[in-house]
Amino acid sequence: MLSTRLLTKFNGCKSLLKPAVPSIDRVEKSLNISLPYTSIERNYKPFAALCSQRCQYCSTTAGVTGKTDEAEGNILKRVLNKVGLVPNLRTRLRVSSHLLYESVADKTNYLTFFQEFDMPNTFNSWFLVTELHVWMLLLRAMAEGPESGEDGRFMRNCIVEAMWGDVNTRAKKLGSVSSSRIRQQIEELSEQFQAALIAYDEGIMSEDRVLATALWRRFFAMNCEDYNKIERLVKYVRLQVLMLDQLSREEFLVKPKVPWKNLDQI
Repeated sequence: MLSTRLLTKFNGCKSLLKPAVPSIDRVEKSLNISLPYTSIERNYKPFAALCSQRCQYCSTTAGVTGKTDEAEGNILKRVLNKVGLVPNLRTRLRVSSHLLYESVADKTNYLTFFQEFDMPNTFNSWFLVTELHVWMLLLRAMAEGPESGEDGRFMRNCIVEAMWGDVNTRAKKLGSVSSSRIRQQIEELSEQFQAALIAYDEGIMSEDRVLATALWRRFFAMNCEDYNKIERLVKYVRLQVLMLDQLSREEFLVKPKVPWKNLDQI
């Protein structure tokens, strides 16, 4: 799970984390969400086939068998580095991270999401769709090494950095909003983003009704009575995570090729 310890490593977000986690408890205590959750549990139909194909990593401490460097590879890397034959891997990873983010921001059909899930065409709706896809990228990135100094964590931070850079640029284009108000909105989004990562990560490691509830709370803002829509989004997330899981290290880290599935094909 994206734990508090790991989330504090996000660039520029450390100071915002402390109020983020307690906010989840405050929301749950202040709102009567037991009835909708019970309704989801009663009406939701789990995807048995997808459950049997759960991704092999979900938490930030898990690895992917066969995708991490073995001891021999690490020794060879150190030797090549000393003789000056190793390229600047971090620069390449940073470029790949921005390409991965662009695969979301530039290739996701946001209008389809707005129409299918009755979302207004607003900046907040755009962020909710982007946030969900970025979270899925972070899951895959952390499979390449979750510890400090490893490729996965570095790439995760770069993806988040690219997202906030885009958010800041888009927010400034709103025109009538003052700079102080933009900073305040981004701080609020940052807190919500970190809380969403925790909820989504718990959902992907659990059964479908837990993921459905996480999506209902965050993506649908607890305002969706159509269980077919929630079910469809859960299926979409499961399929996308499985697709990312099947990408090789080369396809994800070195030369990113993410064949996102279209929502209208789910």
